[in-house]
Amino acid sequence: MHWNQVVALISLLLMSPLTVEADEKTCRGTEVKELEDGCTIINEAPLIFRDLKDEALIKKKTETISIIEHGVEVIETNTESFDYLKNVTKISNKEGPAIIFRKNRKLKRFNFGGLKYLKGDPVRISEQKFSRIISFQVDVVFEDDHFSSEGSSSSQSFHDWMFLEHISRSTHQRTEKCSKQFLEVRTTKESSDEDFKLPAIIAMGVFALLCIVCVGLTIHLFCHRNSVGKNDKKTTEKKNEKNKTKKSLEAGTKSLEKSKSPATETPTKSKSKSKSNPKSAEPTGSK
Repeated sequence: MHWNQVVALISLLLMSPLTVEADEKTCRGTEVKELEDGCTIINEAPLIFRDLKDEALIKKKTETISIIEHGVEVIETNTESFDYLKNVTKISNKEGPAIIFRKNRKLKRFNFGGLKYLKGDPVRISEQKFSRIISFQVDVVFEDDHFSSEGSSSSQSFHDWMFLEHISRSTHQRTEKCSKQFLEVRTTKESSDEDFKLPAIIAMGVFALLCIVCVGLTIHLFCHRNSVGKNDKKTTEKKNEKNKTKKSLEAGTKSLEKSKSPATETPTKSKSKSKSNPKSAEPTGSK
């Protein structure tokens, strides 16, 4: 019995490393929807969060991840709270920032509660003006992201921001708070152009709509005036016809009266002459 316990203990000790290795699963970074299930370590490429509509699927893909060795990118999402990596203990990147938030329109909160290590690779920028290369460390980048403005106005967002700053400072063993090596906020020209184009497009649309309304009103008034003019013309013609008819009737009546008046006056004149000269009426033979 004693030997059986010893053998069982030795077998358990021999099998325990294999069990640990079996629990770890290394996966190549990709978009989170395409990630394999059960991954614990992400390397070779960034883990990308872009379309977060299927929350249940994303939580299933990320719940086992503990280490990310090639950075995280959260790009163009509509989420207000990012909490898919709250169990991750280490995020690093040897080819750029450890975490990038880019063009997230509504982002207000993020949760990296289990994080203990945060480190990005030095970023090299070539200045053509001075012909030199500047190399500096950046752990977190916000590029045209809503959170960069939210973090300065909301106490909760600022708390999330400062938690990452604390982990970055602890990782690099810095004493300086809010170092430039922790955070970079970028505003690209493309984003500025887009911010300008949207109001311009809206203004142009409103102007075009007003033009269409004005043209429609002008056509309506023109048609209305034409119809009123035609009605007035018809009314005037009718009145003129009535007046002409009336005048022609009056003229006919007057001409009729004139034609009757000489016939009545001639007999009276002849009678008056006969009365005034009775001798002229007698025959000449009586003498």
